[in-house]
Amino acid sequence: MKVTFEDVKKNKAVQTYIRMADESLHAMGYTEHGFAHVERVAETAREILLTLGYSEREAELASIAGYLHDIGNVVNREGHAQSGAVMAFRILDDMGADPEDTATIITAIGIAVVEKRSLAILVQHLQTFCSIADRG
Repeated sequence: MKVTFEDVKKNKAVQTYIRMADESLHAMGYTEHGFAHVERVAETAREILLTLGYSEREAELASIAGYLHDIGNVVNREGHAQSGAVMAFRILDDMGADPEDTATIITAIGIAVVEKRSLAILVQHLQTFCSIADRG
């Protein structure tokens, strides 16, 4: 099933994890990491892929990864990329997402934040996965 960006945004678990992660980070003194932040990241990732000539679907996968990239902060700030990727897997799997789409999204989340250059690495990783899929 093709899970959409709108499907992900409407998911109650996603909404809860984003809200509670933001509350935890706020309590630790971090800047806003809630809905405004993840929506900006999602839109920027989408626009970059479209500008680079990728398909609407590939750009939508980038949006989903961008939107979910910080959900692991609900567990802990340190290692939130890995916990977030695992959480995103569970959510997307429960939603019936296509396994290849899920793999692309969770790998982008797990790699992007670890490298501390989230958007650039996210885009680079999605480009790599898109070109692998094109060859497959």
